[in-house]
Amino acid sequence: MEPHLKYRWVILALAWLLFGTLFLFWYNMPTIAPRIMEMYSIDQTMYSLVFTLPWLLAGLLAFPAGIFADRVGVRTAATVGGFIAALGTFVRTLPGVEMLLLSQALLGFGVGMVLVNLPKAINAWFPPQQVGLATGIYLTSMMIFISVGMVIAPYFPSWESMNLTGAIVILIATLLFAAFVKNAPPGTVIPKPPVIEGAKVALSSKAIWGAALGTFVAMMGMVPWQALFATAAFIEKGIPLAIGGAIVSLITNPGWVGSFVFPMMSSKTGKVRVYITGLSIAFSALMLAAWFNSNLNMLWVLVGLAGFVAGGVIPHWMAVPAYLPFVENKMKPEYIGGASGVLNTFLCIGAFISTPFIIAPIASASGFTIAFIVASIFFAIQGLFAILIPEPPKA
Repeated sequence: MEPHLKYRWVILALAWLLFGTLFLFWYNMPTIAPRIMEMYSIDQTMYSLVFTLPWLLAGLLAFPAGIFADRVGVRTAATVGGFIAALGTFVRTLPGVEMLLLSQALLGFGVGMVLVNLPKAINAWFPPQQVGLATGIYLTSMMIFISVGMVIAPYFPSWESMNLTGAIVILIATLLFAAFVKNAPPGTVIPKPPVIEGAKVALSSKAIWGAALGTFVAMMGMVPWQALFATAAFIEKGIPLAIGGAIVSLITNPGWVGSFVFPMMSSKTGKVRVYITGLSIAFSALMLAAWFNSNLNMLWVLVGLAGFVAGGVIPHWMAVPAYLPFVENKMKPEYIGGASGVLNTFLCIGAFISTPFIIAPIASASGFTIAFIVASIFFAIQGLFAILIPEPPKA
């Protein structure tokens, strides 16, 4: 095997590590939400706004960050993002709700810079028939690190020590990424297009719009479960927060298996649209069954199964910009950054607006059951947009 073929797995591993650490000390918040609300004297809606704020900043920056990455390269853009995310996590050690908002904004800026670069790196290092599989592998990091963050949060001695640890972890991952990642294999040159050209092509593709709208409603349905479940289970079912956090971590923990298994299956069989539709409906049905269930053991099982099937959805959407140049003539490899920016803008804004502006107010007015039903509907309808995307090349 040629050296660069082996080195692509190093690239993937370092991207996996950096991407995951951005979520580790962000998604510890849902497990200790009541403590955070008391610490900062904020209510459920304000907490939801604070928690999802990084998604807004990441969404607003995703498209410009994609174009920026086209100009300066993956390593530089993602390294800048990693440093900013580490700074934002450190700022959370400072007192005051203003510092909390600032820290979340900085974290969102870092996430936006890192998130959009990974499809571009994968396209440069992996052949088209492995793009879906590689995308699924790196997305396992988000699921694994989110799950770990939810589980470990109650066991830190203080909020300040948890965030100081987080800043150090992100900084180490960023330094490793900067030291060893290369933008492309030897001899591979990725053209750097004019900004206007990249934007125009990405925004004129119905496949990109399909993936963007699909991820938009997917995140509108997913994030409320992650943000509110532990608190809802504590209030309405009497489940301790630590246990509720461990249960909700199963939304993402088995998801890493699903994000590996289902893209691998679709890369051999095709029918990506069928996978997206079926898995999204299955997640919503399983999560609602779990919420209405009164047996604690069955709650673990149902949420775990829901996480497994949900893990197979997002990688299919995220892979679209990377494989589109191989199935659509007008989309070229140099436009992947801009295309990923469009997709990630919708993904992140969907993640931001749902919980504080739709689901949390519904929960306050009508209870968590109605709120979770609405969230499940959002997640299930993403399959409607799958008809707009083409099938990727088969392995």
